[in-house]
Amino acid sequence: MSKIRILSEQIANKIAAGEVVQRPASVVKELIENAIDSGATDILISIENGGKDVIRVVDNGEGMGEDDLLLAFEQHATSKIAQINDLENIQTLGFRGEALPSIASVSMVEAQSCQQDRVEGYKLIINGGEIESVEPVAMKPGTHVTVRKLFYNIPARRKFLKSPNAEYRYIIDTVRRFALGYPQLRFQLYSNNSEVFILEPGNLKTRVVKVFSDHYEQKLIKVEVNDGFFTLHGFVGGMDLVRKKGGEQYLFVNDRLVNDRLMNSAVYKAFSPMIEKGEYPFFVLKLTMPHRDVDVNVHPQKTEIKYRDEWQIYNFIRNNIAVILKDTLRVIPTITEIPTSFAAFNTPEYTPRKTIDDQQNIPLDNISTMRPPMPPPLPEHHPLSRRIEQFNQSLNNLEPTKNSKELVVSLWQAHNKYIFAQIATAIIIIDQHAAHERILFEKALKTFSGSSAQASQQLLFPVSLELSPDDFSLLADVLGEFTKLGFILRAFGKNTMLIEAVPADFRYINEGKIVLDILDNFRERRETRHDKQYNMAASYACKAAIKTGDALEPIEMQNLVDQLFQTESPYACPHGRPTIINLTLDELDKRFKRK
Repeated sequence: MSKIRILSEQIANKIAAGEVVQRPASVVKELIENAIDSGATDILISIENGGKDVIRVVDNGEGMGEDDLLLAFEQHATSKIAQINDLENIQTLGFRGEALPSIASVSMVEAQSCQQDRVEGYKLIINGGEIESVEPVAMKPGTHVTVRKLFYNIPARRKFLKSPNAEYRYIIDTVRRFALGYPQLRFQLYSNNSEVFILEPGNLKTRVVKVFSDHYEQKLIKVEVNDGFFTLHGFVGGMDLVRKKGGEQYLFVNDRLVNDRLMNSAVYKAFSPMIEKGEYPFFVLKLTMPHRDVDVNVHPQKTEIKYRDEWQIYNFIRNNIAVILKDTLRVIPTITEIPTSFAAFNTPEYTPRKTIDDQQNIPLDNISTMRPPMPPPLPEHHPLSRRIEQFNQSLNNLEPTKNSKELVVSLWQAHNKYIFAQIATAIIIIDQHAAHERILFEKALKTFSGSSAQASQQLLFPVSLELSPDDFSLLADVLGEFTKLGFILRAFGKNTMLIEAVPADFRYINEGKIVLDILDNFRERRETRHDKQYNMAASYACKAAIKTGDALEPIEMQNLVDQLFQTESPYACPHGRPTIINLTLDELDKRFKRK
């Protein structure tokens, strides 16, 4: 008996579904693409339970008759291409004919469609890839597709879906991408019968503001370039829109959203004099080029493409964006907000403005910081010298002797980055940021496990923080953790939070930015570690800690080291980087060839 067998159509469709349909957002993507290809001008998306239970996409496109409606759910049935040469000039979003049969094979589908100038269409019901019925139905022109119980017949796949809120955020991101790509179309999104947004047709700038928030409007830099072969238009964000997360970078090629690291890096390169590694500028850019010079048939989800001459396009994007930035961002801003916390009425040290022409990597964190109130010195029976002695001995596996007591001679700071401590037999070097991270991290974890929150300081004027719908949803998920850390946040209208108080030892006067930075870091860490409180504590510690470049007074250095040696794990930050390096006199003597 042959070992090789032909798979049944049902199994083949489920395998194909694994490539095309990864989560509810994948279904939303495919259905919106079909709606746009049908000529729709009004697209409504409605979901329940993060799309796990119900996904409904309604459009006013050209619709289908009974025969086409049935054929649309057959494998490799498409109206977009007819012969091999058509693959070289694809101008539609869909063309493979895989999406609808793949979706139908792993869900319960009800599809209704009516052609233009008709008052009656047809309703098709498919469960798990099997056609149940097709019958006439009265309806307006267009197509309605309802997908229920995604992966109901593949429990293992359904089990690996994330929480409803997490899947909801994926769907928001998907709809937002189409909304930015097609600002001339009307989009509506509802979740559990509640409006998320209704986006009226308009220009790209208006759409960006509506999709994100009003504060983007004054921070967008227009891009409009045409060299006769390529056209690039859209917007890049000013420095205030740079964030510590990727995700707000949108590149469309011939109106198709693509994931292209090389082309994204072209924009990053143009920003390189102004941003640091790990920072991401905002941009929505649309590249138009001859269809014959781009191949979109390289990925099942059609999000990756190949170019005939990718470096020509790379240089076109990078060089033109660089010129626009140089002409527009004459001055890189430092902090411009008025201090809003009581702590901020200390004397700030403002950083002078620098221009792009300085050709330096200027960190975005060049903002004045308030030194936090430091705790009083430890009692005399817990001297700093004794703890450093214990640390030194643990590193060198030395048994203490009666006369081996180490004494701290002095503390000093190098390059506003490292703290040096001279002890009897060594020099220890402490990374001030990593050390403060460890302190704040352990303090946050203890707070999460306790019943009370960290102390807060009330803001003189509450800060209004406008968020995108997915950021608002994520913040709502971790609002309890923010409260325990000492933040007091209150919902204030749709997708807006008021920051009314911050932790008592808060060092920043830009409260909104630090909340977003903590949120971004939490989102990034969550991809690799799923312990919510651990991730939140690490994110808070990373963003609230003393920064490289912060000058410290001697008493501040002493108290920082003091607190570090009270932690349970003083030798590494939450990311695993060392906080302390021990440089013994023996090692120094060897380096100077004294031994």
